[in-house]
Amino acid sequence: MTKRWALLSGMGVAVLAVLFGFFMLTMLLGEEEDTEAAEESPARCEAHGIAPPDPRANPDPVSGGESGDAVDSVQLGREFTSGYSTSSYHLYTRGVNFDEPVGVVVRLHGDGGAENQDPDGLLNCLAAVAASHNMMLLAPLTPDVQGEVTWWNDISTNLPWLRDLLNERVLEPYAVDAGRVWWMGYSGGAEMITYGVLPRTPEAVTGGAVMIGGGGAPQAAVAEPTSAQRESLELIWVTGTLDDGSVAYAPFDAVTAAQKGSAWYRQQGFQQVRSEYPEGEDHFSLPQAQILDEALAE
Repeated sequence: MTKRWALLSGMGVAVLAVLFGFFMLTMLLGEEEDTEAAEESPARCEAHGIAPPDPRANPDPVSGGESGDAVDSVQLGREFTSGYSTSSYHLYTRGVNFDEPVGVVVRLHGDGGAENQDPDGLLNCLAAVAASHNMMLLAPLTPDVQGEVTWWNDISTNLPWLRDLLNERVLEPYAVDAGRVWWMGYSGGAEMITYGVLPRTPEAVTGGAVMIGGGGAPQAAVAEPTSAQRESLELIWVTGTLDDGSVAYAPFDAVTAAQKGSAWYRQQGFQQVRSEYPEGEDHFSLPQAQILDEALAE
């Protein structure tokens, strides 16, 4: 009886050993598959022009910060009221060294504000690029949230709100370098810059402006830029050759808008105007993070 029990016990131990080995092998194979899948999946910002091994290609996910003046924070969906207008904004200050001169990029969304609904997407990639140049990223949502969610439809209302937001929530509390205020607009946001910000409040743009997928010509300049601005302000238009309004899902003719807008600002005496039309790109395919990086690097 004892021998039989010993034999059975030995067989049990062997079975357990085999099962344990099979379990460990399964775990190892699973880890290898997970690693391979992680290696094969694209980096977070690769679609926007920042790819590995660039460390900015995979910024950490964003989360709301409790302290508005924390160096390493991201403020999401903060409310701001000016006059009768109220809306929200995201402010990315993560990775910015406030012991050194700090700049800011004001990024204006396209019609509908889809980018602002996903602060961990394109905006997080733009923020990583801005931070690498020691600049914050401010991404406001137009106060026109009850209408068509555009910047350019009601410039006389949206522009004062935007200027007050920039001054009260960024320029004053963070002591931003006066010469490092950049603007970046996509589609309707580009229109807001060229129709509203630049011709009406040129002093708000001190570093430069990047217009992607649009940026047309205003009827007139409401406020005169200084001679220094005409000489040194970087004004950059980037619009794909396919972005001509010929398809139903993107009816806005951004090519013509960019051509007219850049020509108008050249005629106004701005000497640092550049317009680019990448072949084969449409209204949605331009690598916006890469474009911002190249603009700030210059």
